[in-house]
Amino acid sequence: MWCSAFYDKIYLDMINSNKSTMFKGIIEMSVKWEFPSNDYGILNGIGEAGIETFKGLPYRSLAREICQNSLDAALVQSQPVRVEFMSSFLSDKDIPDFDALKKALKLCYEFWAEQKNKKTMDFFKQAMKVSENTKISLLRISDFNTTGLTGSDQDYNTPWQNLVKASGVSDKAGFSGGSFGIGKSAPFACSDLRTVFYATQDKDGLKAFQGIARLVSFKKKGFVGLNADEISTGIGYYGETRRKSAIRECISLDQRFSRNQSGTDVFILGFQNKDNWKNEMVKSVLEDFLCAIYEGKLIVRIQEIEISKRTLAEVIEDYKEEAKTAYNYYQVLISPETEEREFQFEDLGKVKFYLLIQKNLHRRVLMSRSNGMKVFDQKNISSTIQFAGICVLNDNGINSYFREMENPQHNAWEPERHHQPKEAKKKKQSLARQIKNIVIEFGKNTTVDEMDAEGMGEFLPDNMIESSQREGEKEETVTDRTKDIDIVLSNLKTAQRGFEKLQVGKSGEEEEVIGAEIEIGTGESGGRDYGEDNPHKTKEGSSFGKEERDGNGTNGIGNTEYAVGNEDENREEIVRHLFEVHIMSVRMILVDARQKKYRLIFKPQKNAKSAYLQLQLSGEQKNVDVNILSAVRLDNQANLKCTYNKIYLDDIVETRTLSVEFCIAFSEPSSMEVSLYGYPL
Repeated sequence: MWCSAFYDKIYLDMINSNKSTMFKGIIEMSVKWEFPSNDYGILNGIGEAGIETFKGLPYRSLAREICQNSLDAALVQSQPVRVEFMSSFLSDKDIPDFDALKKALKLCYEFWAEQKNKKTMDFFKQAMKVSENTKISLLRISDFNTTGLTGSDQDYNTPWQNLVKASGVSDKAGFSGGSFGIGKSAPFACSDLRTVFYATQDKDGLKAFQGIARLVSFKKKGFVGLNADEISTGIGYYGETRRKSAIRECISLDQRFSRNQSGTDVFILGFQNKDNWKNEMVKSVLEDFLCAIYEGKLIVRIQEIEISKRTLAEVIEDYKEEAKTAYNYYQVLISPETEEREFQFEDLGKVKFYLLIQKNLHRRVLMSRSNGMKVFDQKNISSTIQFAGICVLNDNGINSYFREMENPQHNAWEPERHHQPKEAKKKKQSLARQIKNIVIEFGKNTTVDEMDAEGMGEFLPDNMIESSQREGEKEETVTDRTKDIDIVLSNLKTAQRGFEKLQVGKSGEEEEVIGAEIEIGTGESGGRDYGEDNPHKTKEGSSFGKEERDGNGTNGIGNTEYAVGNEDENREEIVRHLFEVHIMSVRMILVDARQKKYRLIFKPQKNAKSAYLQLQLSGEQKNVDVNILSAVRLDNQANLKCTYNKIYLDDIVETRTLSVEFCIAFSEPSSMEVSLYGYPL
């Protein structure tokens, strides 16, 4: 280490000495782009793993990784860390040694064109096109109230060297965020040139500036006058070429900015400034750092938009449709109805849990580190209680333990990554169970205006708002009184059927799902009657007989529809056979007990024309027709025609989920039998 510092001192002395003009010229010539040889070893292609990891969501990944690193490097804990994302354009003449970088891009293209690698050729065609512009897009990312990147004067295992030169290495431990060392790839995923410059002034006043180009291997012949046929590693360094080390200055490529305090600047050259980049980053900050912003730990500026504790209410209101998850959690933070619970989690440390039970919340819990960064959303907690929650791992011990489970993107806990995977899995499950128990405990004593049934998430989106409801019409969602709504599928032609018994009952009691064999029956037959949906009198009946019969009879349920032409024309008989449409899956929920309003969600197994639902109340001795007062189809809010116990749907499509709300003239919840009929298309 002392040797590097010794030569650096000589370098600075010669640069600054008026008596060393000859050496000054020699040394200054050595500050340029350098692409080391691979020494006839590995060839690096375009699919660099770290960069590919972040290409799917480049802007969100960039904001997440940068803000995480800045929070971990906070200098004064009592003051907020500030991060800026500022886009501009840079003259090609102001880019350090840009001609050499352009030459490297061309050589990359030529080498991989010989290999006929289309993906690589396409990338470098675009890169060369961008490099020919006189103005190059630049994104400056700067943080403040941070330590800066320390250790720029050393060779190994320092924040500066791990960022600039190391691969898959991180010096973060304990409760700090990054632990895989791939977060450094996020800026490169946002660059058309795969080139980034770093500048820092650390807390001790040490300054550094260096550029990194993560390209692909290429033949070095022709690069800045070289004649050798060596192959490069594809990774280039702009700086002092002797040791591929940094320049001892904190240089700014943004002419509007200069650094006068500790912190780090990242300059993304050839920034992919697509139209949506700013909105994507704002959404990322709101979704991933809501708690840190609200608690005053972090301030983020993205162009003209400032996201801080002072502006949070305004910004999140503007983005409530684009950042719906964050908007739900924001209600938890600001509501006076929010319940707060702190508990000791096993031997790892304390957890803080904030819970709001309120209509239309999304039933998720934000799992947060102690620094206010979200890891993921915990789902599948309760489908009967409408709530949102925030769970903060408060102590260093529990942060360190669960951090070891995080995946490289830091958005999931995967116990297999822990050094004790079986134990880690149990602790993950235990924490989830405790969160669920708290939600259920508070849910028992809380009233909201809606209720739902287990399994509805398969059919209804989380943010669906109940239609046609008046405020205050409903009473308790959670009650000690259990009401059963049974659905019976009648006259099924298939022998195996999943059958769900839905209970609207105590919160926290898991609804029972029963797989059952359903016996096939032909049902009661009618006699020779007039059909309700066809005015023509036929021997066998055109629809369901309206008179009850004790026996099966020979002239039972009508199954034929006749169409008769005008009297003055030749009569043409068209025969279509009515059939029962099997229902693949069905759910029912009591939406409003006072209005006797139900919601039925089902999937037909086949296509059908002129389809209709038929509903009956299931009694002990016999079924009773339901008197349906009104019905609405929820996907298009169309009013449906109703005739006593039938709801007419028109055409239906196989496997397409349909949702219907209807009101009946029956005061008490009861078991219902649902049948679906139609004609072939």
